[in-house]
Amino acid sequence: MDLFSSTEALEMAIGAIFIAFHAYGRYNTPVSNRSTTTRPRFLACFCLYAMTLVALYWLVTVMAWISPEIVVKLLALNQAQPTESHGEVTVSELIQSPITTALIFTALLPNFPILKSIDRHLLRLFWDLAEIPGHAVKLAHRMYRAPYYVHPAKAAHIEWEARTYNIELPERFLKDHGAPAYAWARLCSLLLDVRQWHDAHDYRYQRFFKSRESEIEELLVGFATYSSRIAAYYRRLENAASTTSELQREMAETLMIDGRDLFMKLCRLTAHAVLDVERSRTARYRAIESLGFEPARYDSDALSAVQLLQLSILILLLFVSISTVRYLPSGDLSFALIGEIIFFALLMATNYGLSAFAGIYPKSRWQFADIEATRHRPWLGYACSGVLAVAASLFIISALRLTRYTFEGIGHDQSFDKLLIALSWSYPYLFSSFAIAFGVGWLCDLGNALRPRRRLQDAAIMALILLLASYLSHAAMHGLYPFSGTKLPDLQDKSLASLWLALTQGAFSGAIIGALIPQWYRNNRYRSPLQRVLRFIERNDHQLRVEAGKLDPGILKKALTTSAAAVALADGVLDEPEREIFRNCLIKLSEKGVLDFGVDEGINGMAATIQHWRSENLESSEGVALIELQPLRNRLIIAELMIQTASAIAHADGVFREAEQQILRRIIGTLNLDMKTEMEACGAVQCDDFLLKHV
Repeated sequence: MDLFSSTEALEMAIGAIFIAFHAYGRYNTPVSNRSTTTRPRFLACFCLYAMTLVALYWLVTVMAWISPEIVVKLLALNQAQPTESHGEVTVSELIQSPITTALIFTALLPNFPILKSIDRHLLRLFWDLAEIPGHAVKLAHRMYRAPYYVHPAKAAHIEWEARTYNIELPERFLKDHGAPAYAWARLCSLLLDVRQWHDAHDYRYQRFFKSRESEIEELLVGFATYSSRIAAYYRRLENAASTTSELQREMAETLMIDGRDLFMKLCRLTAHAVLDVERSRTARYRAIESLGFEPARYDSDALSAVQLLQLSILILLLFVSISTVRYLPSGDLSFALIGEIIFFALLMATNYGLSAFAGIYPKSRWQFADIEATRHRPWLGYACSGVLAVAASLFIISALRLTRYTFEGIGHDQSFDKLLIALSWSYPYLFSSFAIAFGVGWLCDLGNALRPRRRLQDAAIMALILLLASYLSHAAMHGLYPFSGTKLPDLQDKSLASLWLALTQGAFSGAIIGALIPQWYRNNRYRSPLQRVLRFIERNDHQLRVEAGKLDPGILKKALTTSAAAVALADGVLDEPEREIFRNCLIKLSEKGVLDFGVDEGINGMAATIQHWRSENLESSEGVALIELQPLRNRLIIAELMIQTASAIAHADGVFREAEQQILRRIIGTLNLDMKTEMEACGAVQCDDFLLKHV
C-alpha cells in the first residue's frame, strides 16, 4: 500500500491545518491568555502544543493505514463489517481517511469524557510551560513591590483631580509614603498614564484597552469611591483636634489597605497591557519605567545572537580559506569541489557555534552547572554541556545533510538512506562537539578576565583541546592509530596532507573559540558588580523568604543597612554608585517578598547609619562594631546575602581597596563563616590577586 500518495498527502496536510487552527482556539481560550505571558513564550509553547497534536493525528492516521484489520475488527464489534462495494466509499475507508481523523480530533478530543481529560492535562502542561497566567501575576507583583515615583510633570494634573473630588492635600502628607494622601496621589498618577495609553496614537495600546473597557470602568468607579472617602477623611482630620484619635488612625489604616488593593489591580492591568503590546524584554522594561516604577535591572548572561553569528562566520571563513589553500596549488579546485568546501564549512561552522553555545547554556539554567552556586568545579555541568552539544550537533548535521540531499532531487527515501550512510561514518565529528562544549564550560570558570594574557591563554588551551579532538575525529574516520576507521577502506585518506588539513582547521577554530567565547561570557556575566548579587537573590529567593520570616521585625533592616554602610564608608565617602547598587539589591529583594520594610526606608537607614557614625567622629568604618549582624550567624543564606551585597557595594567604583577588603573580612568573621570560601563565593578572589595570596 502506498502510504504517501499525492491525494493522501494533501488530505493529511489539510487535516493538519484543521488541527493547528483548532489547537490555537483551545490554547488561547480565554482570549486574555495572550496578555498573561510574553509573546515569544506564548508563540513557542503554542507551536509545541500544535506540533504535539499534529504528531498524534499523523500517528493515528498512519496506524489506520498500515493496520486496516484493526478498523475491520472495531467495525465487526459493532456489527458494521464493511462489504465489498463498487464505486462507493466503504465505512472502513471513510474511517481511515485523514479528514475523518482530523474531525475526530477537533470534535471528540475536547468533548469525549476520556479524551477530554487527556486533552485538558496536555493543554495545562503547555500553559504551565508558557507561564499562563503566572507570568502576568509575577510581573504585577514586581511592579507593586518596586519603588514608585510621581513625576513632577503630573503635579498639575493631580492637583486638578484633587480639586475635582474636593480633596485638600497638604504637601507634608504627599511626602509621607505612609499617609493616605500619598496612596491616593500614586493611584491618580498611574490612572493618568493608563488614560494616556488609552488615548495614545499607538494603536496596539488602543486596541488592548478597548478590549478592557469594562475593567477600566470598574477601576474608575473604584477610584471615584476611594477619592470620596479620602476627601471625607481629610475634612474630618482638619476639623478634629490636634491630637489624632484611635478611630482616625484606624480610618487611615483602612484607607491605606484599600488604596494598596486598588493599586494592585492597576498594576495587573498595566502588566497585561505591557505583555500584550511590547515584544522585547528591553521594551517591556522601558514601558514599566515610563509609568514611574523602578524595577530591578536584569542583564542577561547569555551570548547574544550577534556574537554567535560572528563566531560562526569566522569559523566558516577559516574552513573555506584553509581548504582553498590546501587544494589551490594542485589545480584540483573545481566548481564541484568549491561547493563541497562551502557546504562542509557551513556544516562545521554551525556545528562549532552550537557546541560553543551549549558550553555556557547550562550555567544560567541549572544550579549544578554554575560555579557560583556549587562553589567548586561543576564537572557534571561540563559533561551535560558536552552531551547537549552532541545532541544539538547531531540534529543540525542531519537537518543540513537531509536538506542538501533532498534538493539534489533523489527522492525522500533515497535522501534518508544517504543520510544514514553519511552519519554511519561521520559520527566521530561529535567528539569535537563534546570537546568544544566541555572546554568552553571549563575555560569560562577559570578566573579573572582582566588578568594579563588571560585571553591568549584561553585561545591556546582551546586550540590544544580541539587539536586533540580533531585528531581523534579524523583518525576514527580514516583508520589512523589507534582506530580501524568508520569509512570504507577505499574512501579512507591516510595521507599527511589530509591529517594536516584536519588538525589545522581544528587548532585555528579552537583558538578563535577560546579567544572569543570565554571573554564574551565573562564580560556579559560580570559587566557590573550588581549582577552577582542579583543572581544570588534569584537563585535563593525561596530560602531567603523562609529565613527572613524567622527573624524578629527590624533585624533584617538593621543588618542590611549596617553592612552596606560599613563597606560604603570604608573609603570615607558614600558615592552615588554605591547607593545605586544597594537600591537595586533592595528592589530585587522586595520583588521576591523578602523585605519587611520599604526600599526608601532601607536607603534612608543606610544614610542615617553613616550620619550617626560621623557624628561620633568616625570618618571611616574601621572602628565600627558590627553587632547588628550577630543574629544572622545561624542563617546561612541570609548571611551570604550580607556578604554578596557588601561585596557588590565594595566593587561599585571598580576598585577593591584594602580598607574595603578589611571590612568584608570583618563581616565574614562576625557571621562566623569560612573566610576563604566566602571570599571566593562573592568573587573577591577572582577580582583581586592580593586576596588570592593573602586570605
